Amino acid sequence: MVSWKLPWRSDAARAPEPVVGDPDLRVVVSGTDETVASSVALAQAGFASTEAVVLRHVVRLPASAVGGVLERVGADGYAVDESPVDERVVAAGPDAADDALTTLALARVMPVDAVALSRERARIASMVSRAEGAVVGWAVLRPAGAGEAGAPRR
Repeated sequence: MVSWKLPWRSDAARAPEPVVGDPDLRVVVSGTDETVASSVALAQAGFASTEAVVLRHVVRLPASAVGGVLERVGADGYAVDESPVDERVVAAGPDAADDALTTLALARVMPVDAVALSRERARIASMVSRAEGAVVGWAVLRPAGAGEAGAPRR
């Protein structure tokens, strides 16, 4: 007789999903260069996980467009992440000196691989560019101590 367990019936304790804005989250891989492929960034950081993580995009938008963008990304499960964003990322972004633009961090919880990350980066970039804004950078975050998949990359 074959004995096996279905993955959803595992007795192993599963780590709880991370929560957007949790102060214990740490950046495991990030990027500010839109020309670097997601697969390259993840591979360089040694990131290979099937667990849910927080995917955060830092964007700059005209104040008049913030409400519309938040409504559209909210439909995809994104929320504003109020946790601190590295100021070097914001300063390196396009239009960093333009005070008319509002900097926002949009985040959601999801499993991330190269395809999913590429799709989400493109989705956010498209939505933000239609609102006359720009993407500053992105980051994958997970709770401290959860899987040691490499040092943060920028």
